[in-house]
Amino acid sequence: MKAMREGMSVADLRRLVGAGEIAPIYLLVGEEAFLREEATAAIRTGVLGADDANVGIFNADVVYGDETEAAEILSLCGNFPMFAARRLVVVRDIGALRAKETERLLSYLDAPVETTCLVLTGAKVDGRVKFFQALKKLAVTVDCGPLEARALPAWIREQAAALGLCVDEAAREALQQASGGDLGVMRREMEKLAAYLMPKTDATAEDVEAVRGADTGSTVWDLLTALGRKDRGNALRIMGRVLEAGEYPPQLLGLIAWRWRQLWKAHEQIARRVPEAGVARAIGAPPSQARTIIEQARTFSSSDLERAFEAFRETDSRLKGGSRGSDKLTLERLVLNLCRSAGRTTSPPRPFAPAR
Repeated sequence: MKAMREGMSVADLRRLVGAGEIAPIYLLVGEEAFLREEATAAIRTGVLGADDANVGIFNADVVYGDETEAAEILSLCGNFPMFAARRLVVVRDIGALRAKETERLLSYLDAPVETTCLVLTGAKVDGRVKFFQALKKLAVTVDCGPLEARALPAWIREQAAALGLCVDEAAREALQQASGGDLGVMRREMEKLAAYLMPKTDATAEDVEAVRGADTGSTVWDLLTALGRKDRGNALRIMGRVLEAGEYPPQLLGLIAWRWRQLWKAHEQIARRVPEAGVARAIGAPPSQARTIIEQARTFSSSDLERAFEAFRETDSRLKGGSRGSDKLTLERLVLNLCRSAGRTTSPPRPFAPAR
């Protein structure tokens, strides 16, 4: 098996996937978390279709390199798709998979399952490990590293256009300054800008400044921020809006659990007196996002985090066993639980993964 192209950009990936060219294995590697998520979303749409809410339940699995083993990955890849042509298996933080486990995946590279698309993502991988050496030769590698300064203007214009915005040069520069160059922050600022200007589409630097740092209270990211601050009132209000906008409750639970994994990892690193840059690497977040997560992690005790993962399991069970009308109440209970404080304990929380 030969790679379609090595080290392609996310834009190139979107074009190929949009044209129906789906590879059996992808490696999305680089420190820019937003690009990794964008690339993963593009592949998911290509594999499962644009409206994958129902198909994805049966045909999409996500595991984490530091929480899984080769046997689980191979088992997921070997499952047959249901009501679809292909399955999607995503392994996040692949660089954290133990070297011994990566050796057990080597044979899969030469004979991948035809009906499975395997996506491996991570901020970085160890090029000295035999598996990653082979992977870069056989998989489609997508470069998710930080964009060069000269590439940022085109990226901003592309993202703005996708939101129906037209940004002038001054607005573009203001967006870069407002975000500190972090692509995820920049995208969220543009989303706020689009909501602020509606129905207008032309954005100026003054408009950027007007919404800079404003809390629109309407996105999942706003919800995660409120929860991280233990801001119970805002978290409940924002969650209601997010659910009204059509967010799928189990998916919302998965996103909250994902953020709590980051808080847990940051909490552990802080306890070990790891420098901020090391914490950022451990949680796989760009520096500007990492600072927020580190600040929030300091406000949670070990007991808070331990209780949170137990709450995630209970909520997951309730969402799967209850009626659709009870989902909001179930998630409200979770919010109240997460925003409570408790004394410190020394026992680390056990990671949560929604049942498949």
